Amino acid sequence: MHASVLKYFIEVASCGSVRKASERLFVAASAVNRQIHKLEDELGVELFDRLPTGLRLNPAGERLLKHAQETLHQFQVMRTELDALKGERTGHVKVAAMDSFFEEMLPSAVEEFLQIFPAVTYTITSIQPMEVAQLVMTGQADVGLAFVGRMPGGVKVMSNARLPIGIVMPPGHPLASHASLSLKDCANYPFLRSSSHPVLSAALSPEFAAFWDDMEPAATCNSTPLLKRLIMGGKGISCFSKIAFIEELKRGELLWRPFELPALNDLQVGILVPTQRVLPHVTQNFVGRMARRLSQLEATAAAL
Repeated sequence: MHASVLKYFIEVASCGSVRKASERLFVAASAVNRQIHKLEDELGVELFDRLPTGLRLNPAGERLLKHAQETLHQFQVMRTELDALKGERTGHVKVAAMDSFFEEMLPSAVEEFLQIFPAVTYTITSIQPMEVAQLVMTGQADVGLAFVGRMPGGVKVMSNARLPIGIVMPPGHPLASHASLSLKDCANYPFLRSSSHPVLSAALSPEFAAFWDDMEPAATCNSTPLLKRLIMGGKGISCFSKIAFIEELKRGELLWRPFELPALNDLQVGILVPTQRVLPHVTQNFVGRMARRLSQLEATAAAL
């Protein structure tokens, strides 16, 4: 059985859903479903109980899952040994990203990359959005993930997506009835701030920078997971792009509303790379895969 088929099977078993597995794999749900049925036909046995709530492994599926996990592990060990013999598919990827990317997109990308390039090592740094480009420029990072503004010399945007910042709130919040929000609207409610420093340059939006500096937040915390829990608990609203909240928005656990300010509503995020040095082949491959994920994330976010 091909390694990719086993990977599809393991992901479906983990998610309990073809659709969820396809999203994590960045493969069409129809392709994943087709491979699962093909696998069942080849083995002559069903591997899942089809329930109204999703898919659950049956005894045959549980036996195959154990085999698939062992097989893929041995496959990765063998590929690492071959890579070492060739001196290829190795290297070190240095990434600097704003915290929102650490919720789902970056972990999934690294997890996928580890399966393809198991000998690669990583340095991954969470940092404030306005500081990402500086790390790329100085060589402390080879790849940056942040809001796109005026880039310093030596840094360019390899790929970008429209993922503006807006206000995240729980369902039923008074602001939920608004199609878009002014800064004045937001000032009337408890605000949860992700940093004491503005997340955007004052040159991009002086109004937003002043709002950020002048507010008296209900809490200031640089952890997106903690802020997410506080928002869901009704402790306040906060300012984020949709990047870190895709699953909660899908489930209706949180709501997102755009700002009325064009400078904020047109904001993009991008993959930043240096212009003064050539990235190693393995890092270029990582950038290409991240670009495809960013494009798909943009499409998913636009539909929410």
